[in-house]
Amino acid sequence: AQCSCSGTTVNCGGKSLASVPAGIPTTTGELYLHSNQITKLEPGVFDRLGNLEVLGLCCNKLTELPSGVFDKLTRLKQLGLDQNQLTSVPAGVFDRLGNLQKLWLYNSQLKSIPRGAFDNLKSLTHIWLSSNPWDCACSDILYLSGWLAQHAGKEQGQAVCSGTNTPVRAVTEASTSPSK
Repeated sequence: AQCSCSGTTVNCGGKSLASVPAGIPTTTGELYLHSNQITKLEPGVFDRLGNLEVLGLCCNKLTELPSGVFDKLTRLKQLGLDQNQLTSVPAGVFDRLGNLQKLWLYNSQLKSIPRGAFDNLKSLTHIWLSSNPWDCACSDILYLSGWLAQHAGKEQGQAVCSGTNTPVRAVTEASTSPSK
């Protein structure tokens, strides 16, 4: 067994894993998969883990997330996706996470966030979005800028536009062009 278990915590961090290991107990409350070599998540990979409250996926090689990958994790309070290579997130990927309090998305390759992506995060208190190449020339950014302006107290650090260092929450419609 590559991972260490203590109570309902499973720690698979720093084990050079290429994928999420099989056989994680369904009772697991905290699952740490940080600092591995995980390049992709299979659809449904977390569907048996409905008791998860903490999921740590930071510091891997994820380039995309499958649609619905977190849909069964309705108890989740903390989700770490920072320090990956995500260029986008699927529409609705966070929609079932009504209990999520903390979301880490910093230091990746995100250019924009789909409209409505954070609208169901009713319990969110902290979000980290800095160190991404946010594309503020395209009007796709307006959802995120508006959301950040409305939820200013939740942003930790600051998301800034690629190339200009303008805070994303300061971007206005007048400074953008419609997406192609």
